[in-house]
This record gives sequence, structure tokens and C-alpha cells, in this order.
Amino acid sequence: MDFSKLKKRNEAMDLLLENWAPRPETEFVELDDAEGYVLAENQYAAFSIPVVRASGMDGIAVRYDDFSEGIPDTSGWIEGREYVRADTGDDFDDAYDTVIPIERVTILEQGGLSLDADVKIEKGMHVLGKGSMLWEGQLLAEKGTRLQGRHLAALASGGVCQVPVIRKPRVGFIPTGSELIPAGTTPRRGQNIDSNSILAKSMLREMGAEPICYPIVKDRQDELSQALDKALSECDIVIINAGSSKGKEDFNTRLLRSKGKLLCHGVAAVPGRPMGVAVIEGKAVINIPGPSMAAFYGLDWMIRGIVCRWLGIPLPKRPVVQAELLEDLPAPPFLERLVFIELSEKDGTYFAKSHERGEKGRRHAMSSDGIFVSSLGKGGLKKGEIIEVEWLD
Repeated sequence: MDFSKLKKRNEAMDLLLENWAPRPETEFVELDDAEGYVLAENQYAAFSIPVVRASGMDGIAVRYDDFSEGIPDTSGWIEGREYVRADTGDDFDDAYDTVIPIERVTILEQGGLSLDADVKIEKGMHVLGKGSMLWEGQLLAEKGTRLQGRHLAALASGGVCQVPVIRKPRVGFIPTGSELIPAGTTPRRGQNIDSNSILAKSMLREMGAEPICYPIVKDRQDELSQALDKALSECDIVIINAGSSKGKEDFNTRLLRSKGKLLCHGVAAVPGRPMGVAVIEGKAVINIPGPSMAAFYGLDWMIRGIVCRWLGIPLPKRPVVQAELLEDLPAPPFLERLVFIELSEKDGTYFAKSHERGEKGRRHAMSSDGIFVSSLGKGGLKKGEIIEVEWLD
């Protein structure tokens, strides 16, 4: 095969975006349901907090004028007359204008108060003015923010009950293969568990998409065609899993070509080189190879990129760590290679080992600490070289 004709990852993505334009829509959701959505418009506070004023700490509110000649005799003070309790965030009667920290106050058993001898009183101390925590018209969250709990709390504080958000793209996932059986089923000879549907559903939700996972489709052209038609009618983006190579029952590339515009078949990235990218009925359709590691890689870079483009947000960056290779790491110079990495640490230095070699490695690769992607043109790396590993959550 002439690998020089394969599209690079960025070329495949650019080619798709030249032929397919995301059509995101704005919808309103209740604040309680807004976590994970992307804001479509800036959001501002509807009122000020405190509305008038509030205590800045737990204490007692007093009249400053009572301290104009020093600390008075407070042994006979009565709550509600000379002072009131004023805990953090509480409003208090307008007759009082200063808060003394409760740590500097002793409430006597027989009534009255005792103040620390060295307590210093300044007029208005520990009193939060109107709008000191939040003012009317203050920007609470910017357009394009991926909403998390802290954003929702800020919006709630500012009186926002519903938020305009970018509708999550509906992403259909069609698992294909006559050998597949649903998760939870005991396999017999020649059967494999459809674990990729679980993988796709979880990753798509984390990306900010709405996953729609379809039943397993056998390797029959008519059933594959019907499943794709159904997904196209219900989804914004469609993923077909497996059937992308040149096997006897790999029908999906021909299916994409017959139904729409096949933009490319094959990318310079492994695992998952025989990826197909197409536009059908104005929708992006991606054929991701079947092996689990290939499915992960395709979802991680291609589908994540598409979803982020739909939502109008940048690709998230994982934390990285510099690690020393504990073994040679082969990689073809004409392909980018994803490698699952097992990390270890000693005396502040990280060490990296491929988690893929042999049967045990392949079985446990998906539970690795991180990933490394080799560079085009560089080829393999030697033991002792330093690589940049992306931490997996």
C-alpha cells in the first residue's frame, strides 16, 4: 500500500469541514439540567447581593457611636437593644452599623457580654455593602462556557433560572459485525462482545454530545443500509463501527460511497488506519474501525473534534507528563501511532512502558494511565528517550 496517499489526521478533519458545516441550534434548559451544556449567550446578574448590606463574618452587630469613648461596660447589654447577632451573610437591623467578630466576644451566663480588652473597633468594619458580593448586570458566565457546578451556582446566585445553550449534537453509533453479541451475554465460539457501544456512549457524553446507540447490525448490506438510513433521519452525526477495511464482509465503505460523498478512506494513524469519512444528506458520517483501541482513537481525535466544532469550543487539552521510556517503542515513520502507556514514578522521575505488547498488554491497554502519539516522519523511539504522555482521566 502507498502510505503517502493516506490523509493526515488534520487533513481528514479539514476535508470534512470543507464539505460539512455544523448547524448548531440554541435551546433553553432549566438550570438544574444545564450541566455539561455550552452557553449560547453571555449571562448577567438580575440583581445585587447583598440587596442592602450583610455581615462579613459571624459576630455581633453594634452601634459604633457606643464605642466613641472606648470600650463601654457591656456586662448589662441585652440582645436586641445594644446589639444583635449577625452571622456571615446575614442582614441586620439598620440601627447597627458595625460587626465585632464572635471570637472577640464572650456571652456571659448571667446575661450581658464581655469583649476582649484589646479588641479594636472601626466604624463599618466587617459589614458588606450593597452589591459587594454580586452587582446587578455583572457578567456571570461567558458565551462558550462549558457549564459545570461552579458556573451553575454563580448563575443561580444572580437570578438565572433558564439558560440559552447550544443544543447537544445527536450522535448515532451503529455497531456492525455478524460476530457481535450484546454486553451481558456469554459468548460462544466465533462471537465477540460489543464493548464499543459502551465506550462510545461514555465518551460522547463526556464530549458534550447526546449519544444514540443502535442495536448490533449483522454484515448484510440491506440491513446496514436500513440502519444507516434510520440513523441519518434521527441524528446530526453518524458513526458506523467496523466493516471499514477490505475483508469479505466489509461493506461499509461501499455503502458510504453509494449513499453520499466519500471524502477519504484511510488516515495516516494507527490503530484505525482504514477510517472512512463521508457526507450523506448533509450530515457527517464516520466509519471507525472495529478493534477497541482503534475505536477509542477514532472517537478521541475525529469525533471529539467534530463535536467541539459543533459546540463552538476549543479541543480540550489533557495534562501531560514527561516520561523516560523503559523499552524501545517501535512506530512506522509514515504513520502516527497511538500507544497506551503504563506510567511509574521514582524519585520524581516518571517512566513509561507500552501497555500493548503481547496478549496481556492488549487486554489491559484500555485501562492504561496515559497515551502517547508518535510523530509522522520520526519513526520508533529508543529506550531512555523522553516522551510526552497525556494523562487519561
